[in-house]
Amino acid sequence: MPQEGLGRELAKPAVLRGTTQMRTLAKTIFSEFAARDFGRAHVLRGLSAVLLGLVARALSDENAPVSRNPGAELIKRFERLLDAHFLEHWPVSRYASRLGMSVSRLNRLARSATGGTAIAVIHERLTREATRRLLFIEAPVASLAAELGFDDPAYFNRFFKRRTGLTPGAYRLRHRPDSQPATAG
Repeated sequence: MPQEGLGRELAKPAVLRGTTQMRTLAKTIFSEFAARDFGRAHVLRGLSAVLLGLVARALSDENAPVSRNPGAELIKRFERLLDAHFLEHWPVSRYASRLGMSVSRLNRLARSATGGTAIAVIHERLTREATRRLLFIEAPVASLAAELGFDDPAYFNRFFKRRTGLTPGAYRLRHRPDSQPATAG
């Protein structure tokens, strides 16, 4: 029986297309988070544990859909390159060039792995980093925008709102644990 520790599987760099079950569970987590009902923290921990288990299962050697994809190594290389350079706001053509392929091939690989284009993957990575910094770094939004490679804080606000539905300031207020009203649970 394989070891049930999830850390090894979750530590693997991968691009994974979420299953319907994962997306439904993520929506349930968002809904539960917004509801602020009694026992919320316990329910959120349980739902998050289930989601992590499903992701780890999908990433495991037996079940990883990416591992059966002939372009999986190229996607992994793209992901590593993206992690190293996303703050520099490289265009898709530069990533494609560094990977030794055309933009259209990189887009096809990204679509097959994630369901989105290469620019969507780049924007998702930048958005993920922006949300992390907004929640965990005490700094003005304009300062964080500059750290994220945005010369214009207003453009960062528009980019972020397009991606999340909220301005950076509103996102920070809504999602920071210290800005939440005290609730039991």
